[in-house]
Amino acid sequence: MDYLEARKIENENFREAIRRWPRFFESQTFIDDSKTLEKYGIYIPKKKGFPLGYLKLWPQDFIVEEINTQGEIQTVSPEKFLSTKKDFDWQDPIIYADLVKCGLSTIEVAEELTKRLNLAPKDIKYAGIKDKHAITSQLISIKNGDIEKLHQIASPNFFIKNVFSGEREIYLGGLKGNQFTILIRTGPNFDKNEFLKRLKEVEKEGFFNFFYLQRFGVPRLTNPHSGLSILKGDYEKALFTAICKPGERELVYFQSLRKEIEQLWGKWDKIEEVLELFPLTFQSERTLIDHLIKNPDDFIGALNQIPRVVQLWLTSLAALLFNKAISSCLQKEEKPPATFPLILTPDEKTWAFYKDLLNKIGIFSITFAQKNLKPFPFIVLRKREQNTMEKVKIISQKIIPGGVILNFALSKGCYATTFLSHLFNLASGNLPKKFSNLPIDTKANLNQPSLEEILNKFTDVVSSPSWRYLWRIY
Repeated sequence: MDYLEARKIENENFREAIRRWPRFFESQTFIDDSKTLEKYGIYIPKKKGFPLGYLKLWPQDFIVEEINTQGEIQTVSPEKFLSTKKDFDWQDPIIYADLVKCGLSTIEVAEELTKRLNLAPKDIKYAGIKDKHAITSQLISIKNGDIEKLHQIASPNFFIKNVFSGEREIYLGGLKGNQFTILIRTGPNFDKNEFLKRLKEVEKEGFFNFFYLQRFGVPRLTNPHSGLSILKGDYEKALFTAICKPGERELVYFQSLRKEIEQLWGKWDKIEEVLELFPLTFQSERTLIDHLIKNPDDFIGALNQIPRVVQLWLTSLAALLFNKAISSCLQKEEKPPATFPLILTPDEKTWAFYKDLLNKIGIFSITFAQKNLKPFPFIVLRKREQNTMEKVKIISQKIIPGGVILNFALSKGCYATTFLSHLFNLASGNLPKKFSNLPIDTKANLNQPSLEEILNKFTDVVSSPSWRYLWRIY
């Protein structure tokens, strides 16, 4: 089933489900206050006094443009298919291109491209994973790709531009950072003077470099649970959690579908019938079940079908432990060291550093945990340090009626939402009362080129029923 066919099926089933059970598609307002963030190891001093700030009502509210290792910005602006600045040579083994997308994650687009170009997953590389619910641009590399097939690919969710060629693939982390243009919608009691004071403080002092909720798999927020099950060697539970566990911020309709699937556990063909109603929403789940239909009880084999997703599960668990280590210092009113190690490493000192936190979640033997990762050849354990604090570069800002537009740059590995969480209690889902719902051209408001042309590229995405409900979950 190709993407366009899957999208048609999904939209038709959305319409029917909304018609029959409208209450199941009602969402609520989610607020990332101190109590909510505590569950994900995030503690920010004085957060209770921060103003409410709503994100991502419209695609143009959240724009991410990658900054490559040479300091060049991969802009979202539509341009020619072939680069006007760099050459394409048929003899070169690697194709490079700017990927501009809306409404899909980088992983989802990469999977779609591998199918359409008839490539292996390892043939498409990127430096980082960009937000799903945003308009983003980033550089990708394609090994063994056919430029003519690439040129013919059309999608309502993404387009390719600035194609050139070279000899080396992009590697994960091979970027300098990201530039963001974000509208934070605010309420009638927003104190702009207090906000500007706080912004100046954060710009000067920096912010605590927590992994934010995206790392844990919004809207479901179940990724660390699946990662923990893999570390414990309970591969079936990792699958069960990924497929059946209702998401914390998931629509009631999908929560009910997951409960239905739970009752069918082990009857893989019956589960497949449920998942095929929404082939895009349940893309990874369908891949897992397809393997289990052919190979019942081969849970390790099923997990090996979604290597990038499994890596996300494990890194989200590592992120949770990292967050808790920083918060532990802050709650004791201690300044954290400049860096903390991440747990997915062969270094025994790092595992010893997290010993108390690991024991609390049932990991008592480091050797046993590492042994449970061996069935997955794509998981590479390496020593890595993460900064506990980061700086932000404010490029421009403008307070407008109903919100604040911020244009800023962050180093690689930093979350824009982490920075913003040091200024606001971030909100998602239903728009709070008395907040403006007007679409805003964020770029034009900052005297930059208008977003009109790119928004026309994604008209079909924002007009679909699935967008109306899934986009506003987060």
